[in-house]
Amino acid sequence: MQMEDKLTTDKNGIKKFHFYDANEKPLGVSKKLHLAKGIIVHYPFSFNRNTNELKPKRIKEIEFRGWKTEASLPKDFKSKSPYGFKSTRAKNFFSLLQREFKKFSKIIISKAGKTTFSTTTITFNWNDLLKILRAIEKNKTTSDETRKVIIRNGLADINKKYRRRPRELTSGEFQNFIGNYSSFSKLNDSDLQIIADMMGSIDTTTIKSTEYILKTKERLDIRYLDDIISEFERLLKTRPKDEEEWQKYFQEHTWTLNHLFPFQVILFKGKAYVGGKTLQNDEGRIVDFLFQNGFQDNFALLEIKTPGAVLLKKKAYRDPDVFSLSDELSGGLNQCLDQKNIFLTEFGKNQSAFDPRSLLVIGNKSQLTKEQAKCFELYRANQKNVDIVSFDELLSKLHVLRKVLTGKIKKV
Repeated sequence: MQMEDKLTTDKNGIKKFHFYDANEKPLGVSKKLHLAKGIIVHYPFSFNRNTNELKPKRIKEIEFRGWKTEASLPKDFKSKSPYGFKSTRAKNFFSLLQREFKKFSKIIISKAGKTTFSTTTITFNWNDLLKILRAIEKNKTTSDETRKVIIRNGLADINKKYRRRPRELTSGEFQNFIGNYSSFSKLNDSDLQIIADMMGSIDTTTIKSTEYILKTKERLDIRYLDDIISEFERLLKTRPKDEEEWQKYFQEHTWTLNHLFPFQVILFKGKAYVGGKTLQNDEGRIVDFLFQNGFQDNFALLEIKTPGAVLLKKKAYRDPDVFSLSDELSGGLNQCLDQKNIFLTEFGKNQSAFDPRSLLVIGNKSQLTKEQAKCFELYRANQKNVDIVSFDELLSKLHVLRKVLTGKIKKV
């Protein structure tokens, strides 16, 4: 039996439609349109062809706010009778929602309103709902249990009444998932990091082949380290004097700087203000990286220059092996001392700071002649206030770390 909805009343800007059967018999209200206010209301139903009766569905009313035409409604909902959910992702979501909320019968989808839950009515901000629907679509091939977790966690993100639902992989589930793929060559660094984190979190007492698992994690660490080293070497060749590029590199891979310290440190802040502003709010001292030791009772200030910076002047001050410091190295040292002094003066009382360590990363030692290298080492060994490290020395430390991971150097 053919059915259609027809306009029955048009009063005060509100158009009301009814369902009619083939005999022009009205069966029930189908929709209401208040387009001037951007309100469209649909009334979902099921139709019994034998008895010619409409039966309202459990969700009796779907109200859209902010849409001027039915054609512009989200594609997850039917824009023509019989009204209701159109996409599989919407059906999955609202099916679970009906099991969670036994008494609700009305849904409001709003472009501008907030997501709220009451006993009989649930209002969704469209962007909030869309995030959940996209997550379901992205994982459409997963199990029903996984979809339930996705929906539950999506609700938790938009409503404090819900808590995120943790889920553990069951026996064989990971194997079945991996078995769907024949190659993993397109995995990126983020994918590999997730796998490495997973390896590190596994309870090794439950694994028979623990050694294999650990070796697999080491291989991932080595690949990641290879990428870090390759990027370092590329910048040495192509951006030796680009301080901004080096700042960006160390911001992304701050852990590489940890190897400059003989004790455990954690990054406290990058581009940290250490004081010294005038009344005009200028001339403030900014250190590139501010580290805190593992006991959180002292700090270390680290200043980054460039590998292209000259360390010593080319012409000997006194032959054959006495050379003056370059302007870049001398200026960098004075900058470190100034930062340290200001930091102790302005923050030393409020922060635990007892003669904080200062480090300067600058230049390439390999660019020095034999005589210059001797002079540089003598000066560095007697420089008690600022530790000087060259870029190629830092790169060498990364190469040593790789050798340790690959077993070419035995761990002590």
